[in-house]
Amino acid sequence: MMTNRWINYLLSVVVGLGLVSVAAYNQPQDREERAALLDQELVEDDREADGELSDALEREPIQLRPRDPEAEVPEIDTAEAAPPPRLDSIGVSASHPLAVEVGMEVLAGGGNAVDAAVAVAYTLGVVEPFGSGIGGGGALLLVEPDGAPPRYYDYRETAPVNGEPPASDIGVPGFVAGMAHVHEAHGSVDLEDLIEFAARYAEDGFEVDPYLTERLEEAAFRLPIHLLPRLFPDGVAVQPGTTLRQPEYAEALRLIQSEGPGAMYGGEVGQRIVGSVDGLDLDDLRAYEVMEVEPSVGRIAGYELLGGGAPVAGPTVVQLLQIAEARGIADLEPDSADAIHVLAQAWRQANAQRIDAIGDPSVEDVDLAALLATEVSEAYAAAIPDDGFAPIDADDEVIGLETDTTHAVVVDRDGTMVSMTNTLSNFFGSGLPVSGFFMNDQLKNFSPEPDSINHAAPLKRPRSFIAPMVVLQDGQPVLGIGSPGGRRIPNIVAQVLARWAAQGQAIDDAVLAPRFHLEGDTLETEEAPGNAVVDELIRRGYEVTTFVPTSEYYGAVQVLVVDWEEGTIRGVEEIRRQGTWEARGWDE
Repeated sequence: MMTNRWINYLLSVVVGLGLVSVAAYNQPQDREERAALLDQELVEDDREADGELSDALEREPIQLRPRDPEAEVPEIDTAEAAPPPRLDSIGVSASHPLAVEVGMEVLAGGGNAVDAAVAVAYTLGVVEPFGSGIGGGGALLLVEPDGAPPRYYDYRETAPVNGEPPASDIGVPGFVAGMAHVHEAHGSVDLEDLIEFAARYAEDGFEVDPYLTERLEEAAFRLPIHLLPRLFPDGVAVQPGTTLRQPEYAEALRLIQSEGPGAMYGGEVGQRIVGSVDGLDLDDLRAYEVMEVEPSVGRIAGYELLGGGAPVAGPTVVQLLQIAEARGIADLEPDSADAIHVLAQAWRQANAQRIDAIGDPSVEDVDLAALLATEVSEAYAAAIPDDGFAPIDADDEVIGLETDTTHAVVVDRDGTMVSMTNTLSNFFGSGLPVSGFFMNDQLKNFSPEPDSINHAAPLKRPRSFIAPMVVLQDGQPVLGIGSPGGRRIPNIVAQVLARWAAQGQAIDDAVLAPRFHLEGDTLETEEAPGNAVVDELIRRGYEVTTFVPTSEYYGAVQVLVVDWEEGTIRGVEEIRRQGTWEARGWDE
């Protein structure tokens, strides 16, 4: 029997195809006609015909080299510093199977969790050009076993030096700088080799899946398809089963391999960016810096919560869960009206605090310790009425339907865990292609209010809903999680963690359970609750609607769970997108 959720998905596909058809009807489908309409030059790419693209069958396997073969390895006094426990298992969870394969190959080849994460991130930018890439940015949380201090890196996009966002909302991309910075601090194998996986997929191609085709079709109305002959041959989105080659993207990756991040921040790739983006110049790119800041720290159900620091949504997820725990979420049935009410109101309060107190800590005064203090969460929990809504200040944000972003989790054989979210902001970002990759539109997330903590300023990062998280038990990382989903990301992650950590559900059940999101007085549900639950929620003041505009509207969680006693790693196949995972003994 078909469930309500699957019926909703079917209806959303029908509606989506209808919208795409309308958009397609209103847009010239012939590339020449589209180019003439926009008074832009038509792009032709003859490199494949000229034989400049490599033949995949002639490739030698990628051999991972040590980052610095001549570096001396210091001797360790085992009497003073015992080595960390070895998990002897490896695992990768990501939104595309090819990225999972790459990550596992790096781990099996001797790379550590950071090496694998870098390779996965570059690969995702090629095989999922709509979700992330070198024209965007992201955030990475690194947690080692045995209570080592966690490290959080923010390599998200920034405003220009003059503090004025371009009309396109394109920010200075941080992806390349971020990957190089994290690798320099923690990587063990050569960075050029890690980028090689993505470069080969760009040059040799990969088989297009239905999800990529759907994303292209849905975004065609706002993309310059006449500039994208690979993605839109003859004006039509590339079809599933087709081999997609991206020689321009490959060329940019080769420049980064040979020249390092300088290729992006002042070199040839950077020059192409500033030549295409009004409002950015080379000084803006040269001024970019990766930010290492304080992670968010909290607790729920005996677990320690670690999240990204400001200005991403890690503090919001931590505060949401602490409020919910203080309000008794552990004692409530997950799908009950009481549980939904508690989580919805905890989100309402945590989001209000996010708007009021969370901004870029390199520019603004952000006090995470005060925001996440247990007594503060308990006070907010006490303010949630049994009936009705908790009082908050008005929300100053524009509400959007975007379901952008990609997340990956990596665990190496020492038990080091990386939880990493990368994004262009919207799907395909601004829609502007430069050298084969898409530029972000991240700066639209600044507040237009001059007195907002999130107002634009020189080199400032806007707030973001991304929320890479790690859960610890007895000092050991036991779960890494994150999701796309735009504004709904904090709710998506918090609901899974509440079910798993506080309510004792298996991780599979927690991830696959239907989700909800409170927007104003409207409770958007992925699958309609039972009539009794709906009636009770309506009595408490909610307007309840089943709203599923796209299958990934409520996210696509990537998660890995580590069992230290068994020495095993497991994940969950997410039904809302094509995310997958793999885990095994490192030497299998």
